Amino acid sequence: MKYRLLCVLAGMIALFVFADKRPVMANDIPIGEINETRGPVTIVKEDGREIRAEKGSFVFPGDQITTGKGGMVWFSFQNGDRFRLYEEAQVSLDELSSPEMDDHRPVMRLVLGYLWSKIKKLRAGPARAVIHTPTAIIGIRGTEFDTVVSLDATSVITVDEGTVEVEAQEEKTVMGEGKMMQVEVDKKAGPPVEAVAKDKRDWQEWRRKRIRMLFKNLPQKAPKFRRRFEKGVNRFSRFTARVRENSRRVSAKVEKIRQARIHKDRKQALQLVKELKIDLQRFKKKVAMFRKALNRVRVMGKLSHRLEMFVANNMARFSERDYAAIGLHLSAISGKRDQLRTTARDTIMSIKKTFRELRQLRDETRRGRRIKT
Repeated sequence: MKYRLLCVLAGMIALFVFADKRPVMANDIPIGEINETRGPVTIVKEDGREIRAEKGSFVFPGDQITTGKGGMVWFSFQNGDRFRLYEEAQVSLDELSSPEMDDHRPVMRLVLGYLWSKIKKLRAGPARAVIHTPTAIIGIRGTEFDTVVSLDATSVITVDEGTVEVEAQEEKTVMGEGKMMQVEVDKKAGPPVEAVAKDKRDWQEWRRKRIRMLFKNLPQKAPKFRRRFEKGVNRFSRFTARVRENSRRVSAKVEKIRQARIHKDRKQALQLVKELKIDLQRFKKKVAMFRKALNRVRVMGKLSHRLEMFVANNMARFSERDYAAIGLHLSAISGKRDQLRTTARDTIMSIKKTFRELRQLRDETRRGRRIKT
C-alpha cells in the first residue's frame, strides 16, 4: 500500500512540475560555438576569466565576446541561429539563456559595434526577443538583419529578409524587408525608412561620424544618459525584490514536499504539489520579466563603462568645464552600476538556487521510483 502511495505521489510531482523533461538551469551546457575568427577576439567568462576565442570554442550563458581592431568572429547557436561580429565590438550572452526557460532562445546584448544576424525561422507565435541594444529590443520570427550600436548609444536596425519587431520607449514597430530604423537615447524611434543598399553600407564610417558628434554633444547627452540609467536601475531594484520573494516561496514549497515525502504524508504532499504548480508558473513569469529587465539595464551599464574609458582616453578633447561635468555624471552612473551588479548577482543566484532545488527534487523522485520498481 505504501509503495502504491509513493508511486502516485512521484507521478504527481513529475506531472505537475517536470513534465517538459528539460534540464533545469543547466548553465554548464554550451548554447553555441565559435565557427571562425580573424584578428583579436576574446571571450570573458561569467567569473571574469578572459580567454582567446578560437574555432570550436564553446560559448555559455554569461559569456562576453569582444573583438579588437581588425578583429571579427563568426559564431552560432545550437538552434541554428548564425552571427558575425565585426571589429571593435562587444556582445554579451544572457546569463539566463537556459533550456529550462519557457522562452529559451538565447538572448544577446549588443553593447557596441556591428552584428550581422541570420535567425532561424520560428513556426508560429509572437516575435521573441533576440538582441538588446542600449536603446532598443529586437524581436524576430526568422530573418536576416544588421544591428549596429555607436558609442553614444544610438542603434540602427536594417532588415534584409523577413521581419523584425523593434521596441523602443515602450512602443513597438514592425519592420519588413528593405527597411531600416535609427533609435537614439530618450527619443521616440522614427518611422522605418528605405534601407541603404548592402554594397553601400559602411557601418564603421557611420560609427566614426557618431564619435565625432559625441565630442560635441556629450556634455548635453551625459545627464540624459545618467537619468535613463538611474531610472532603469531603481525600477529594476524594486522589481527584483519581488522576484527573490517568489524564489523563496518556491524553495520553501519544495522543502515542504520533501518533508511530507519523508513522513509519508500523502495528503499533504499532493496538496503541496498542486500549490507548487501554481507558484512555479508565477515564478517563471517573474523570471521572464526579470530577464528582460536585466538585459535592458545591463547593456546600458556595459556601454557606460566603455564611455568612461573613451572620456578618460580623450581628456584633451574636452574643455576643463565640460570634462568636470561629464565626469560628475559618469561617476554617478558608476555608482549605480555597482548597485546593479550586486542586485543582479543576488537575484540570479536566487533564481539558479531555486531551479537547482527543483532539479534535485525531480532527481530524488526519479531515484525513488527506480528503487521501488
